[in-house]
Amino acid sequence: MLHIGILIFPEVEVLDFAGPFEVFSIAENNDQKKLCNVFLVSENLSPVKARNGLIVLPNFEYKNCPPMDILIVPGGYGAEEIEIKNQTTLSWIKTKYLEVKHLASICTGAFLLAELGLLNGLEVATRTAKRMEYDWNPSSLNKH
Repeated sequence: MLHIGILIFPEVEVLDFAGPFEVFSIAENNDQKKLCNVFLVSENLSPVKARNGLIVLPNFEYKNCPPMDILIVPGGYGAEEIEIKNQTTLSWIKTKYLEVKHLASICTGAFLLAELGLLNGLEVATRTAKRMEYDWNPSSLNKH
């Protein structure tokens, strides 16, 4: 079974975390056995106010997060304007990058990975042109 953690934070874009949560949560094999254990992780266990006021409860906080095969970093205003300045979150992502088999980002979640230098030299696509003025190896951030 794959263990998939999805990061949530204030002002996270709902579709960016809820979409992958739904897709991976319903994945089954031919015997209708679940293929993935999906959970939400946040800096602490307090309710998280996502974009447009949706209140979400994380399953785990950084300090008690179980091992993951995949970590998904969603985007949204919270990624671009809040978490990009949150050294606790950035440090946690960087630590998990060294532990997980796959690190994925959704939309502007890529900005957090770029801030950490994890995208240097890689081709990256994001649908938004916002914040492209950052000095993060601009040739690796392509608008699509």
